[in-house]
Amino acid sequence: MGTGFFPSRHRSCAGCSERTVEVKGEEVAEYYHRGVVCHLIGLPLAVPLDVELMRPGEGELPAGRRLMERSVETYGRLFDVAVVDALYFNEDVVTFWLKHGKHVIATLKENNSSLLEDAKGLFTMMEPKVWREGKKTVRCWDAERFIYGKTGTIRMRVLYAEETTTKRERRGSRTVEKTVETYWSWGTTIPASVLPTRELWHFAHARWDIENDLFETLVKHWSLNHCFKHDPTAILNFLLTLFIAYVLLQSFYQRNMKPELRSRFTLIAIAVELTIGVAAPHCVAPWVALFTGPAP
Repeated sequence: MGTGFFPSRHRSCAGCSERTVEVKGEEVAEYYHRGVVCHLIGLPLAVPLDVELMRPGEGELPAGRRLMERSVETYGRLFDVAVVDALYFNEDVVTFWLKHGKHVIATLKENNSSLLEDAKGLFTMMEPKVWREGKKTVRCWDAERFIYGKTGTIRMRVLYAEETTTKRERRGSRTVEKTVETYWSWGTTIPASVLPTRELWHFAHARWDIENDLFETLVKHWSLNHCFKHDPTAILNFLLTLFIAYVLLQSFYQRNMKPELRSRFTLIAIAVELTIGVAAPHCVAPWVALFTGPAP
């Protein structure tokens, strides 16, 4: 997934991209870094594996291709499926993953309009599969054997979902119900005999784990929005070090701490206590004080 890092209107370096933003009615230059991140999904841990920074003036796909090649070489045994957004849904990328023995799940949008139109035409003659997912009603159409690409050698499966969610909102002194409908389309090389419709729907939506479990948490609690040194090499080292620290902390919390302690302390609380332990090593950690009493 591509994302931006460390926007600034004052500092820049050789690796920065530049854009114009409006501030109080005036247009000003803003400098920022862009990168593509590889992240394992479907796990109780948020596991970022690698990041590739984009070069100035470079699009996301070239950087994404470098990251794909490095990820297969370094982490190929860790995953069987690449879940990507619509930007990466093209014949070259799909062929790359198939060549390396991996399947693909990709968001399907208008950049593959012929495939999308063919699938929707077929779906008008099919009955959807319907199920409840929490407060959400999901209606899915699923079909295989679509021919994809100029060579005609790739067979694609298409999944289309209509999701209806009922939400309650407070309006003055009244609570009202609001119905929200969303629509999703994905293409995949995974046959239905390997991954049923509902499981495919779950995997496709899990792509947002990188936003919800990684970027949002690191920005809010781990200073991902703070550039300690504005230099391309320093930024890359900071990101990779932060990823390692985040994975290690989660591993300690989920795999080393007992359930009784985890019920009393959140992951963020443990991070804060570890920081205090570095700054003030004489302080007794609260999980120790539970059993030994406060320090004298």
